[in-house]
Amino acid sequence: MTINEVIREAKSEHEVYFLLTAYVEAVRYVDRMSLLPASVRDLPLNGMDDVKARFDGLRVELGQSNGGPDTRSLAIVKESADILGDALARLQWLEEEKDKQGIARV
Repeated sequence: MTINEVIREAKSEHEVYFLLTAYVEAVRYVDRMSLLPASVRDLPLNGMDDVKARFDGLRVELGQSNGGPDTRSLAIVKESADILGDALARLQWLEEEKDKQGIARV
């Protein structure tokens, strides 16, 4: 099971942030060449807007890549974008579910 799959099945926002924090910690440890922008490697995570900003930044970086010789860097950026994208989608879904439950209780 990949971290993406675990994030997509997370039962709470807390689980998503825990998994993302673990991922960022791992990236900080292995990304000795700083292939990812500091904005992705920095902790703590500060809510859904922060996750969205990190995801959007990586998408911009992917859009600017010219398919040059640095495929390792591109692969790491893509992996991080995929993980952040899954986390953002799960956080949004969890928030929508919470809103639905709040409406149903009224």
